[in-house]
Amino acid sequence: MGEHTLKNIKNIVFFMNQYVKQLQKKWKSLLLLFVFPLLIISMVTILITSLLNPPANAPIGVALVDQDDTEETKIIRSFLQTSFTQDGAIDMKIMSEDNAKGRMEENRISAYIVIPKQFTDSMYSGKSLTIPIVGNPLQKANSFIIKELVESFTRYIESAQANILTVYDYARKTDMSDAEYNSYRYEKFIEITLFTLAKDQLVKEKMITNTATSSPIQFFTLSGWFLAFSIWLFGFYELLRKDESPSLSTRVKLFGVTIWQNVLSRIIVSINSSIILACVTFVAISKYFSLNLYVIDYLRLLQFAILYGLLLLIGISFIDVWIQSEKIAILIQTLLLFFLIMTSGSIIPSIYLPLPLQEYLPFIFSNEIFNWVTDIALEGRNYAEFNRLTIMVIIGFFVLWISTIVRERWVN
Repeated sequence: MGEHTLKNIKNIVFFMNQYVKQLQKKWKSLLLLFVFPLLIISMVTILITSLLNPPANAPIGVALVDQDDTEETKIIRSFLQTSFTQDGAIDMKIMSEDNAKGRMEENRISAYIVIPKQFTDSMYSGKSLTIPIVGNPLQKANSFIIKELVESFTRYIESAQANILTVYDYARKTDMSDAEYNSYRYEKFIEITLFTLAKDQLVKEKMITNTATSSPIQFFTLSGWFLAFSIWLFGFYELLRKDESPSLSTRVKLFGVTIWQNVLSRIIVSINSSIILACVTFVAISKYFSLNLYVIDYLRLLQFAILYGLLLLIGISFIDVWIQSEKIAILIQTLLLFFLIMTSGSIIPSIYLPLPLQEYLPFIFSNEIFNWVTDIALEGRNYAEFNRLTIMVIIGFFVLWISTIVRERWVN
């Protein structure tokens, strides 16, 4: 077993060295691969800068749709309307969803917010709270501001939810009747929610100014970086796979090299090369925008980049293992890359995607990782959760390994 493991490691290292030599020979292609995504970042930054010129002193029009329509949501929407409109920067109106859609088609509002059905029940039962937002494609900057504010509001509500559930748990253990308990629950909801929401101003003029003039540029520059990193991963992998020929495949089989060793070597070289470029460009971006990041933040971001790169390359490699036609394999891999980028929220923010699709975005790893990256880099989040993504990587490698074994036996 020890000799077999040592032989596997030697084969992997051998192919890694061969792939590195191949990359060194393709320095012109590597230069193009590095420059092309950087041009994308520059174009995205210029585009967003041009969008950040709204009419002076024009309030941002927002509609609020309450589908739950309970006493609790009436309190929430009243507080939202008061908080958002108190300084004249945002004009929020409560209306039906049909009216909100009509006003958006007329370009009279920048976005509309939906308090979904069962929102109150979800809050009382401790379920995750989601407030969908539909943005106006013609007012991207303004709708992005609304998205940031609603996400801040949601975090306040979740904070209140934790306190509410603790109080309810103790109250339920007493001898209260159901009527007394429901009355007590409602009173505590009002007390805790309003205290949590009112302990700090939800909307400030300074916050609006900074978000409109600074955060969108930083956000979409980070989006360009994420897109560039994705292209680098895909590009390095494709540069390595194109040098394989039937004669080379026959020789490596006689040498005792398995498909798994070949694929794993390609993944390692591709992600290491991409991570180097990603680190260099991200440090440049962080210095240019003076992002307030500590060493631990850079380490968290690096870990998320590695997890994203591994998951993307595992998916690309899985397609390579099972699709014999090189052209079809590249086409499917390109579609996979396009899907992951579009659902990540980097190029098209999540609020512009269809509502049914938004419900499944948290389960797509590119969306989860990009949200973590933006939260850490732009919002100063000081914690991160890697467990689910790490488990996905482990499962992905296991499935890929099994696939290579099955594929070898199938071919032979």
